[in-house]
Amino acid sequence: MSSKYYIMYHPIAFQVMDKVGEPDFTPIDLISYLSGQDASELNENNYLDFVNFDLTKGRSGILDHFGIENYSSYYIANQISIAAPDSKVVLTDGRRRCLDRVIKEEGKKPEAVFITTISSNFPTAVAASIPLNHAKIPVIIGGIHVSTSPLEVETFIKAFVPHPELISQVRGAGDSDVIKALISDIGKGTLKPEYNGFLSVENGVWGSENVIAMPEMGLEFFRKLPFIGHYLAKNSRLNVSTPYVGCPFSCRFCSISTLSKNQRKFISRKPEDFLSELKAIQKDGTSLKSRFFFFLPDNFLLGGKKLEEILDGIIDSDLKLNYAVQISIDAAEDKKLLEKMRLSGASHFFIGLESLDIRNLEYIGKNAVKGIKKSGLTVSEYYSMQIRKIIDHGISVHGAFICGLPYDYFNSLDDHTGREIASFCIRNRIGIQPGSLTDLPGSVNFLESQKEKTCLYGEAGTMDYLLALSITDLSEMNRKVPDSLKNSPLVVAYMVYDAVKRVGSNYNSIRSALYMAGKAWRSPTKCGRLSLNDRFLDSLGAIAFQLGVSAYKDVGDTLVRSGNGIKGTFERLYEFEKSRVVKEIFKEYVEKFK
Repeated sequence: MSSKYYIMYHPIAFQVMDKVGEPDFTPIDLISYLSGQDASELNENNYLDFVNFDLTKGRSGILDHFGIENYSSYYIANQISIAAPDSKVVLTDGRRRCLDRVIKEEGKKPEAVFITTISSNFPTAVAASIPLNHAKIPVIIGGIHVSTSPLEVETFIKAFVPHPELISQVRGAGDSDVIKALISDIGKGTLKPEYNGFLSVENGVWGSENVIAMPEMGLEFFRKLPFIGHYLAKNSRLNVSTPYVGCPFSCRFCSISTLSKNQRKFISRKPEDFLSELKAIQKDGTSLKSRFFFFLPDNFLLGGKKLEEILDGIIDSDLKLNYAVQISIDAAEDKKLLEKMRLSGASHFFIGLESLDIRNLEYIGKNAVKGIKKSGLTVSEYYSMQIRKIIDHGISVHGAFICGLPYDYFNSLDDHTGREIASFCIRNRIGIQPGSLTDLPGSVNFLESQKEKTCLYGEAGTMDYLLALSITDLSEMNRKVPDSLKNSPLVVAYMVYDAVKRVGSNYNSIRSALYMAGKAWRSPTKCGRLSLNDRFLDSLGAIAFQLGVSAYKDVGDTLVRSGNGIKGTFERLYEFEKSRVVKEIFKEYVEKFK
């Protein structure tokens, strides 16, 4: 192998909302804020000082708490390795492995730094790209954010660098043709401003020995269990892969809704390629580090015949899996498929439920509305019926819910939509992923709020807008709040936190986990039917995924509390609040979080 190397960087997000509204703030000031150095002195010789960001300003994310690796960075790293087989590719995130340390250890600059971004970490990508450009290191930025907001690379990065020709962006997928072209153009010094990709997932893009993986994350949520929790946290791992991607739906709140259809179409790997990757992970046998998986399709049901082939392949193989996957509530309607998924190792379903009010579901264009209306049941009754079918197959559930929708309500700290959702989840023994109705760049909602000027933190292209991308992790609203919620972002943030605090409490999460352990024992996977040890691990998988979902509460705790000189969500939104009535309601409550 040659001494050439590339860096694949998936940056963490940072707490930058305190800087919203600061006059004359620029991306250069953002670098100063994150690095603790005076970025006006940035040059080619000291650039590493300005990519070493202050981690006390880091923004907590569910991937860290849940122990999920970013699959996009791993996938693109393997694409780079295929295109440049004589080079190594080093994965970084700015926390477990940092850009400056990698470059110092290698003793020379990388051939290029590839960055994958969602909207919430795009400000970090901006702050890192500018110093790298001063060092004449090519930077290629891709991911959903630049795919839906291509002008922002020019606005926030190229306008502030000495060598804009060394900055490029990839819109759509980082497919093999795009990556090969990039590696070739980097080598020739002919980098283009933009590349477009269309194949979201391909065969054989995994397992390269030239990719330097990130240090492993333990499953910290296991520590909530007495006696064996510490051992399980240290010795367990959640593996990530995807057999296919794509979504045909166009929910108003989703960032992919304005991508061209050929850039979000359904694309599948060959089932045998996907199974080969799983088998490679278990090549040394099954252990706590190779048994648990998170599969990443937008909706597992979309696989159709491919899904059937994958399930049959797992059942007929020596694989021993317990996996979680995102799926629609429609999964409950096909009993035979549900049984087959359970036999193959399905242990947890992440389902977008969004709201318990049919009017809200109609507002966001939820696909489930038709089935709910046909049933003649209320949303709560319909969801409960479908959830019971899934749970009775030994598969636990957590539901994604949105607060801040037009028909939500807030009467008091004890009477609001978030509390109603929490009661529903506790009653049905499911976990919760709550979020605010946040305008994600690229979504229909985002385009409308930009047109109607109902965005709370500035129009696209402004610095306040850039900084406010940090809250597009769905923790806060960045759009006008409905009258029913007193036009208050603080009210919505409280509803979200109150819901997750209740559902994700140690008592409720352990109670639900143990309940699901019993269900999993009575409905084992194909391996659990043959072995008491594997049946026990089926139950452990049920506990793991249910406890893992409770990590949303841990994320919420870190975001709402002030500390390290940074205002937490509640203190900051209380200061931002315009209503005297709302301020009076929250005065004593917010004091506890300062």
